[in-house]
Amino acid sequence: MAIQDDLKVIKQEISTEEHFLENIIKGERFFKRYKKFFISLVIIAVIVLVAFYTNKFINQNRIEAANKAYSELILDPNNQNALNTLKDKEPSLYALFKFKAYRDNNQSEIKKLLNEPIDPMLKEIFSMQIGDSNSEIGSDYAILMNAFNYLKQNKIKEANAEFAKIPLNSPLANLVKSLQHYQGYKK
Repeated sequence: MAIQDDLKVIKQEISTEEHFLENIIKGERFFKRYKKFFISLVIIAVIVLVAFYTNKFINQNRIEAANKAYSELILDPNNQNALNTLKDKEPSLYALFKFKAYRDNNQSEIKKLLNEPIDPMLKEIFSMQIGDSNSEIGSDYAILMNAFNYLKQNKIKEANAEFAKIPLNSPLANLVKSLQHYQGYKK
């Protein structure tokens, strides 16, 4: 009996080792079959990581250079080198700097800033400041201010009529909705 038990144990060990070797061989075949795919996947992951960190590094350097140029311009507004650097690195910040300089006396130069590759919201603000009636926010803003003046005079119906002129897809729509709930002074 002991010999038969020993044989059973040996058979089970051999069977276990067989399964282990079989699984190793299956794994090796699987890896050989998809080897190019796995290597490609690793290479793509490395390329994506390198591209991400390179882009992050380049953006950080651009921001630092723009900040340095802006700081120099604050100290010396006539520094042409810093102005050119700011224009190349951060056109929106350049436009804001120039807008500040042109705001009081040079409307034609402000119109030139509208042709720069700057943030669209900044363009809207510049258009509003020079009185361009084609400005999407500008015309809505003028209506909003008119309605607000009616609210201050406690003319609720006139204010609501003005609010109705502002389209629902306007950037000022949330503000209009809030002001429409106002019902005047309670005495």
